[in-house]
Amino acid sequence: MSEHSVRHARWGRLTTDELYGIVVLRNRVFALEQRVEAEDFDGRDREPDTEHWWFGTDTDAVGYLRLIRPAADEPHPDGTDRPAWVIGRVATDPAHRGEGIAGRLVAAVLAAHGHESFVLHAQEYVAGLYERHGFTRFGAPYDEAGIRHVGMHRPGAPVVDR
Repeated sequence: MSEHSVRHARWGRLTTDELYGIVVLRNRVFALEQRVEAEDFDGRDREPDTEHWWFGTDTDAVGYLRLIRPAADEPHPDGTDRPAWVIGRVATDPAHRGEGIAGRLVAAVLAAHGHESFVLHAQEYVAGLYERHGFTRFGAPYDEAGIRHVGMHRPGAPVVDR
């Protein structure tokens, strides 16, 4: 088995082993642990621009997030342009929490796309993770799948010519 690292791919580039590892993790966290009854697999995973980011090996994911393009009605702060990306489905294997895995994934995404703007729907108790990466809260907290969430936004960073 190879070393744990940050990896990413679009749908057509995921191997069956990588996809299996991602599905197992998402099921473990969202269905079994958090008891979310809403459908996890909403069709957005297969869209051409969707990016899957995970921390793990070729066959095992212990951390995951998904980048999708925003829906036309995606909430974002008043006075800002529609975001380029929505971060979602952030999950860390319970046995690996507290190891900084979600932060590493967010940092990797921002290294690749930080010049673009983002929104996300954070579970309120982990909003501080995203605030450490430059996200700010907007709007009132709300319930999603029985869990308290808050909208978060990060504007794109200016591109610096070198």
